[in-house]
Amino acid sequence: MKSDAANDSPQIPEPKVTVSAAEMGARQREISVSEFFTKNRHLLGFDNPRKALLTCVKEAVDNALDACEEAGILPEVIVKVEVVSNGGAPPPPSQANRFRITVIDYGPGIIRQQIPRIFAKLLYGSKFHRLRMSRGQQGIGISAAGMYAQLTTGKPVQIISRTSARAPAHYFEVQIDTKKNEPRIFENKKIDWENHRGTQVTLEIEGRYQKGRATLDEYLEQV
Repeated sequence: MKSDAANDSPQIPEPKVTVSAAEMGARQREISVSEFFTKNRHLLGFDNPRKALLTCVKEAVDNALDACEEAGILPEVIVKVEVVSNGGAPPPPSQANRFRITVIDYGPGIIRQQIPRIFAKLLYGSKFHRLRMSRGQQGIGISAAGMYAQLTTGKPVQIISRTSARAPAHYFEVQIDTKKNEPRIFENKKIDWENHRGTQVTLEIEGRYQKGRATLDEYLEQV
């Protein structure tokens, strides 16, 4: 006599598929590098306003020092950090929450076609092709500082650059298109500039000035 136990065991139903693989694939999309860092800016050193002020200055200075070093030019860099007022007299630095950073170098300058990409395109630069250490964040640093300015104040990065006394100085205002990781150019013109060669970059950001260790003052003293 044959047992029907095997036939009496409960049958496991097939799982009900509510979304097909094709439908899931259609919902997936590529996220740009810029868009990722827009949502995760703490990964670049912009955790808080105090650190953001230091990071923006450091990246602009590092960018200038790297350019001078690569061109074999003894670096001379000017750093200006100014309080931006919301109308009326500007508050003291310790109470301010908005700053304008300007970094000027007398390095090799940048050719006009490259200026928007260097300052408004993440992961763009010559550092990827070198096997030695460099100061900035491998092509992320200065453009990420510009993106932080864009996210906090909405102001574009302002750049002036000139490659020689015989060449014109070019002025740009740029931001990053965070969807495409491409530069958005708001201003592009030739201007008169007293410097015969070099680059000037200006960022307007939200930040916090504080004295003590691991601060802007300490960094500038060490540089």
